[in-house]
Amino acid sequence: MPPSETSRQSRRPSKVAPLLVLIVGSGCIVFIASNAAAGLQLDYLLVVSAAVFTVVGSLILYRTEGNRVGWVMAAIGLSLFIGGVAANLADQGHLIADAVGGAVWLSWFVLLGLLVYWFPTGRPVSPSWRFLGWLAAPLVVITASYLVAEELCVGSGPDGRCEVWVDNPIGIEGVPNPEFGDLSTVGYLSLVVFVLLSAASLVLRFIRARGVERLQLKWFAFAVVSLIAATLAQETLADILPIPLLVWDVLWGLAIVALPVAIGLSVLRYRLYEIDRIVSRTVTYVLVVGLLGTVFFGLVTMFTSVLPAESDLAVAASTLAVAALFNPVRRRVQLGIDRRFNRARHDAQRVMDSFSASLRDRVDPEDLSDGWRDVVADTMQPEMIGVWVRPSQVPG
Repeated sequence: MPPSETSRQSRRPSKVAPLLVLIVGSGCIVFIASNAAAGLQLDYLLVVSAAVFTVVGSLILYRTEGNRVGWVMAAIGLSLFIGGVAANLADQGHLIADAVGGAVWLSWFVLLGLLVYWFPTGRPVSPSWRFLGWLAAPLVVITASYLVAEELCVGSGPDGRCEVWVDNPIGIEGVPNPEFGDLSTVGYLSLVVFVLLSAASLVLRFIRARGVERLQLKWFAFAVVSLIAATLAQETLADILPIPLLVWDVLWGLAIVALPVAIGLSVLRYRLYEIDRIVSRTVTYVLVVGLLGTVFFGLVTMFTSVLPAESDLAVAASTLAVAALFNPVRRRVQLGIDRRFNRARHDAQRVMDSFSASLRDRVDPEDLSDGWRDVVADTMQPEMIGVWVRPSQVPG
């Protein structure tokens, strides 16, 4: 077969991408309709997360030559959806759904490890790390054994041990339940080791990465850190700050959805160079809000100790003070953050400011062109620089 024909076939869009989108779209419609008919409470965050993961995975498969990250993303989305449906059916007493839900719950650990292991290229960080891919195979067998376990646990005691066992309708005689017993210790330990080794391979990849791949890893790290920060904030600050619970749920949901979106942007290489700016702005506004929030509550406390308790002047004065401090504090914090997270922009701004300050002393056009070329070379680092100066028109 000629090479040109082979390359055309390799670039042909995969038919599995629209198929996966169709599956998750139809499944979400059925899930919502069935829950609405049964009068159950809908977990819309799970449905949206499943749809986003599956759609992003499908896009990766569609736009790349079968990147394994796309397969894992689509599998995570489908497993989220199947797990949600199985949980609802298990609450209604369907034992088969209980078995399916348990298997899906264990499979998330394997999929998470594979996502970290293959991100962003779809290949291991080096040939010496291929053993980690082979380790996933027995883990898949362990998770699948939950589906066909002889017995299912439907009630656990305070010590975590199962107290109520029932026969699995689709179980195979002699297959133990991997959630309890000796097999559970080996299985859970293997899952933990697999995820930790996958994380270690990602750290090693980041250390070795340069250029585009390093930016891809920054997108992934930013999304993971945002999700962890949102989770910790919801757990620790929800009972302290007077913020409605719905706001915390929305922020946490956005952080979850941001993870597949960031992975899709990084793998498809869309606006990779915006990550430094996004990180610097995010850190800046988080610090500014934290600092001004502390100042606001401090001023309110101080004013209320002086003014009458029923006076609204304390809140008004504190609000005006915080509004006046916002821009100065933001500029100072932004400058410090850019020095750390957005160094290229900080250096470019410094060079431009220096060049602008020197313009008052440059009267020779040739000297001005040389200075302009130096600024462009320092800030943009192009391969070639050319200056065209229009010849002066002397009347005469």
